[in-house]
Amino acid sequence: MGKLLLRFARLFAPVFRKQGVDTGLLYAIVELKLLMDSRRVYVSWRQKNQKENNSQMTWTLLMYTIMGGFAGLLIVQLPIIPAMMIFHAFVIFMMAMTLITDFSSVLLDTADNQIILPRPVNGKTLFMARLIHILIYLVQFSISISVIPVIIGFIVKGPVVGSMMILTSQLAVLFSVSLTYILYLLVLRYSNEQKLKDIVSNFQIAMTIFFVAGYQVVPRLIDIVDLEATYHPAWYSWLLPPVWMAIAIEAVSAGIYDTQHSIMLILAVSFPILLFWAMNKYLAPNFAKQLDALGNTGQKNVRISDSVVKTTPGISTALGRLISRSAVERAAFSNTWRITGRDKSFRLQFYPSLAYIPVLLFIFVFNSGKNMGQVMQELPQSNKFIILMYLPMFTVNTAVSLLGFSENFQASWIYHAPPLARPGEIISGSLKAMLVKFFFPVYFFFLAVAIFVWGSSVINDFLMGLFNSLFCILAVANLSEHFLPFSRQPNVKQQSGKFLNIIVQFIVIGVLVGLHFFIVGKIWFLYGVTAFTAIGSWLLVRKLQSIQWNKISV
Repeated sequence: MGKLLLRFARLFAPVFRKQGVDTGLLYAIVELKLLMDSRRVYVSWRQKNQKENNSQMTWTLLMYTIMGGFAGLLIVQLPIIPAMMIFHAFVIFMMAMTLITDFSSVLLDTADNQIILPRPVNGKTLFMARLIHILIYLVQFSISISVIPVIIGFIVKGPVVGSMMILTSQLAVLFSVSLTYILYLLVLRYSNEQKLKDIVSNFQIAMTIFFVAGYQVVPRLIDIVDLEATYHPAWYSWLLPPVWMAIAIEAVSAGIYDTQHSIMLILAVSFPILLFWAMNKYLAPNFAKQLDALGNTGQKNVRISDSVVKTTPGISTALGRLISRSAVERAAFSNTWRITGRDKSFRLQFYPSLAYIPVLLFIFVFNSGKNMGQVMQELPQSNKFIILMYLPMFTVNTAVSLLGFSENFQASWIYHAPPLARPGEIISGSLKAMLVKFFFPVYFFFLAVAIFVWGSSVINDFLMGLFNSLFCILAVANLSEHFLPFSRQPNVKQQSGKFLNIIVQFIVIGVLVGLHFFIVGKIWFLYGVTAFTAIGSWLLVRKLQSIQWNKISV
């Protein structure tokens, strides 16, 4: 599908040329990027004949299609405006979060600047090549999300609505990409270069919260009474693209062209296109120059890094000796601890994902239709502390999904140099570092909050929740494909689907919370489950440590 979408992009060559883009170089760069994404760079000479696993992208697109199917069911049940509002809010939310979660490292990749810009390639051409590269993959995701709702729209609402949904869903993708890109570009253009990395990390967290919160706002524009949804326009409806697109579809399908419908129809069609044009016209020329600042470190920063090198190993080494049983595992623990603290790509992808924790916490705990004061007053009488026990799983699961990738993946040859009999100890040491650094601090913070709100009686439940979480994390680590830490080359195809993994984690956590509700107060049963999962966790760690070389993928 990538090649087909690239052919479609060639139709816009005259537009690109007017913007100062060298279209010959543009399409050559994009084609090369797509070719590189379809290949894997092998570091281990002992697995050169191993076949590439191409199923990840297919599986991700299939899961997005299934999720889109659930959104399509609303089209059958709801009137056209509420249904289209929720559908387009869903598309914008999924595309924005996929862009932030999955493709942030590609968006902010500085390798192209060193490889391509020294050649006769201008900044606009490189910027547009990077943008089209991302758009091709996001359009595949948007097609997967939209295909079932569009088919349902054709059948239930008619061919005009179905045709409009095709147009507006792709405009929603263009809006998501353009808005996210513009905000990134503004940060890159007007920030202090020395603080730019931290600013971008914080900005990604803010973007995550913004889009998740926005997805909570749109359904609240709809009043559901007796299973019939009605839409009551408010002043802030004029600020929400899903509302524009829903009313635009109604305008065309029903032939209503009053002032409100006409203005929102114009906004729905023109605003994403104008946003894209403004981004390319005014922000693209200096993008490569500003992005290059991310990859350069001044002398002041080098001295700061040196100070970190002197202090951090003491913590990681001491903790590694405490919880690791072999020298190999201790070395992997210390190495992972330090790299995750320094690696720009890891931090840019990991820390924004932590924003899901407070957002989901707010949704589960306070999203009950009651005011904040009433919820806080009733909280000690509820069992909502169980939610606090399982949300920290997001931290380590997200970190582990990123652990295999590094821009300096070539350095992983060091794993094959010493005579290691059990490379599984490298994986177990890295996983322990993730647990100690990211999981336990969040978990014990939530424990302290729960004791403050519910009292010390929750300690037994938190003990069970701790071993349940560890058991699930270790089970996933054993069942997943095994990669040595920081040994894989990051690219779009391999890194796509992280946001989908977050959705799957959310489902697993929901199941654990539901099961835990049934055994609250049953103290002996609780102790029995805790003992079972504790022993199971220990056995899973031993199994992870015993992994042989023939089980390691590259």
